[in-house]
Amino acid sequence: MKKVIIIEGMSCEHCVKRIRKELEKLENVNVLSVEIGKAVIEGSVLKDEAIKEAIDEAGYDVKEIKDEDDEHHENNHESHEHHMKHKKMHHKGHCH
Repeated sequence: MKKVIIIEGMSCEHCVKRIRKELEKLENVNVLSVEIGKAVIEGSVLKDEAIKEAIDEAGYDVKEIKDEDDEHHENNHESHEHHMKHKKMHHKGHCH
């Protein structure tokens, strides 16, 4: 199972390193990526409360924790909406 963690308060690479360090302390968790504002982890048992505690220990706030499937669906939906808006505008004779 993969989870996407949306994190508030991160602003630099130092923040990224602090988050990664705390997430790597969690048992049976593989840290796939950490970037400003977001981390992706995977593991067989991912408890939201433990994730929130790790992020809090690093000094940041969790805005949201989502299953990666939700994130993938949301990104596809946004891309589709953008495409449909562009297509509609193009047929009217103007583009954004």
